[in-house]
Amino acid sequence: MMSLAMASENDNLKIVQVWHGGKFEKKLREMGIYKDSQIKVVKNDIPGPLIVDVKGSRLILGRGQAQKIMVEGSEDG
Repeated sequence: MMSLAMASENDNLKIVQVWHGGKFEKKLREMGIYKDSQIKVVKNDIPGPLIVDVKGSRLILGRGQAQKIMVEGSEDG
């Protein structure tokens, strides 16, 4: 398990946990990012935001946000 901020481009990942619940977790859920959802890292330039593919939609996440999202390799990828 690692934070999404540490993932490499083209990694297919599964969301394991989101740290800091409340409004942040609700916002992610509305974007399709929740426990057990599948995502793909499209771009991860350091420093800078990450671009992820969630169900065919590309989303931009700040590095601080990505550090609060724990992921692991997806069996589908």
